[in-house]
Amino acid sequence: MDEFVSMLVKKYPNEIVSFVLFGSATTGEWIRGKSDIDCIVIVKDKKLCKEIENHLSELLLALDAKYDLKLSETCTSYKKTDSLALDLIFKTENKMMFGQPFYVVAQDQLDLKGFKIRKDLKAELGTRTVASLGLFLQRIKNTGIILYGKDIRDEIPKTVPAIEKVKASFNAMLLLLMSFVIFPYSPKSAFSHAVKANFWACDDVLFALDRPLSTTKQEIEEIYSIFGKSDIDSKHLLLSLEYKKTKDSINMKKGFVFGYMLKSTKFVYGLYAITLRKLFKW
Repeated sequence: MDEFVSMLVKKYPNEIVSFVLFGSATTGEWIRGKSDIDCIVIVKDKKLCKEIENHLSELLLALDAKYDLKLSETCTSYKKTDSLALDLIFKTENKMMFGQPFYVVAQDQLDLKGFKIRKDLKAELGTRTVASLGLFLQRIKNTGIILYGKDIRDEIPKTVPAIEKVKASFNAMLLLLMSFVIFPYSPKSAFSHAVKANFWACDDVLFALDRPLSTTKQEIEEIYSIFGKSDIDSKHLLLSLEYKKTKDSINMKKGFVFGYMLKSTKFVYGLYAITLRKLFKW
């Protein structure tokens, strides 16, 4: 990443305001060939956003080949399969920011206190309707490392509007929906989506309860401390944690994968239900 940022700044010496790495790459959970990377790059000039994003992609692919990190296989932006339908699905996911390695935004577009991205119709519609910029920013605040420039973490508010917490729940639900769409074309990819949805749901719940986001293992322990193991399907969650590490060695029979997807759906909606009961003391 040091080499990556150095090459970027050399190309655009006066344009990069801040470069932040966050997620699994900073929490010690990054796994070669399984994990992608998450970065936000804040630039001065909105007109250069697309150009810089394209340059970042070129740099990533070059350095990925040099260090054999297999990011071209894990980042949705670069996935290629033998199925045109599956490629189209992954491309659609990328448009929804699933598995996208870089989020490039101009400094005058990013309203940290208002939890909005301005001057970009698609991003503005998304963050005002179904996408929770609040959850995205909390991940940066809790797990982000500043690799270059301005430290934006202290500018991210600790208090988040309730609507941002509601929108956050769409992440895991949408990921589960995509797993069912993908299943006929690639049970393996569908399984990967379903595994991830369980942990995204944990993220959503901790975010809704104003708890810090951290490593997956720590978040699971936090979920247990809040609800207890008896109120949620703790066995499914622990299995999912194991599958996250060993899914490449699992026999992906369609019946097993579909059954796991159903259990994941039950777990996610069940976790949301008990969270609502806790929030509103039902």
